[in-house]
Amino acid sequence: MRLLVFSDVHANATALEAALQACAGLWERAVCLGDVVGYGPDPNEVVERVRSLVSAIVRGNHDKAVSGISDVEDFNPVARAAVEWTRGQLRPENLRYLRNLPAGPLDTDGVVLVHGGREDEDE
Repeated sequence: MRLLVFSDVHANATALEAALQACAGLWERAVCLGDVVGYGPDPNEVVERVRSLVSAIVRGNHDKAVSGISDVEDFNPVARAAVEWTRGQLRPENLRYLRNLPAGPLDTDGVVLVHGGREDEDE
């Protein structure tokens, strides 16, 4: 099975669509390693596109911060501002989706998905 593995889209719908076009027809299943949101201008569009696209996903540190699972203490000022702005933009169902993303590592069909490290999802 040919997997499309992607991560760190950070709410950039234009970049996500360009990447998907670049590899169109070359994969059978898509998985995401987190950071669906953060920084970019399209959090709702990206969350919805990712939801429709992936068969498996793990959360990233920006997904955790935006959804309130973790704080932004370790984030730089720009990242903190992006978290706050994104929270205000997300529709409730997309915020719930982010809040319910599984922590890594996630074993799926013989592939282990992680955002950070196997021992610590944020490292």
